[in-house]
Amino acid sequence: MATVFKSRGSRTAALCLALALPASAVQAQGAMSEQEFLDYLRSLSEPISSGSASFSELPGSVQSLGMLSAPPPSVSTFGINSGFGLPGGSAFVAGALTDTRDRAGSDADGSGALGFGFGDARDSIGADISIGIISVDPRDFGEDGNVNARIFRHLPGITAGGVSGVAVGVSNGLRWGDAKDINRNYFISGSTIVNLRPDSGYTPLMLTAGYGTAIKNIERDPAAFAGVGVGLTSRFSASVSWGGDEWMAGVGIRPFLSHSAQITLGVGDATNRLDGRRWIITGSWFLEDLF
Repeated sequence: MATVFKSRGSRTAALCLALALPASAVQAQGAMSEQEFLDYLRSLSEPISSGSASFSELPGSVQSLGMLSAPPPSVSTFGINSGFGLPGGSAFVAGALTDTRDRAGSDADGSGALGFGFGDARDSIGADISIGIISVDPRDFGEDGNVNARIFRHLPGITAGGVSGVAVGVSNGLRWGDAKDINRNYFISGSTIVNLRPDSGYTPLMLTAGYGTAIKNIERDPAAFAGVGVGLTSRFSASVSWGGDEWMAGVGIRPFLSHSAQITLGVGDATNRLDGRRWIITGSWFLEDLF
């Protein structure tokens, strides 16, 4: 079995959070409302029969997707903060592993995260807060970590049926242990989702751009960031992002269509521009309507 690791930076935890938060927000509040999406997921566990709901009885936004056997595609932008966040009353747990620590290191690394969403970003302001556990070795679990927070607001989409969002927040806001060696990152980010197939189905494209005070040079210096993601099918999504000084790419996989879980296979410094290419795998699980 692989060794469990203790990190000397927050890069892996930051990637883990950036992956988890946008995916949950888009699934729950993309082309349909939160309740419509949850009703749709529940309908998938019931066989279509003479005694079950007919297609015409499902929410209108679900009908427009033209799918009864699988949930709509989800989408996120890998490795960067988006303009969306966790829906109110929801939570996530996530973990990440990478083969190289802090871009130029030689050791493997691991981290975990737990987050909660509050408020209603459609009608007022949403917020989420997450705790990153950088040290995951059982011998000193939780010795290093950080707290991250953001507030966000949903805005009209740039196309019919789309949705946009803007967020401001801080990564590594509260920190302890080795996380103190990494600067706080105050950021602003905006995202928009459009449907690439408005007349024949639902293929979401997500565009994100923003600026942070600790983005490039291993989260030390200010820089702009941007990314694009696409939901390919109910199970697969992909994205490419620019993180201030490196390209990042990832493929998301939903192993259980009836549950909000995702595994992402990614690569940092994908072009090896900084001689820091590293492979990253994350797993995340989302829970809705907890409180």
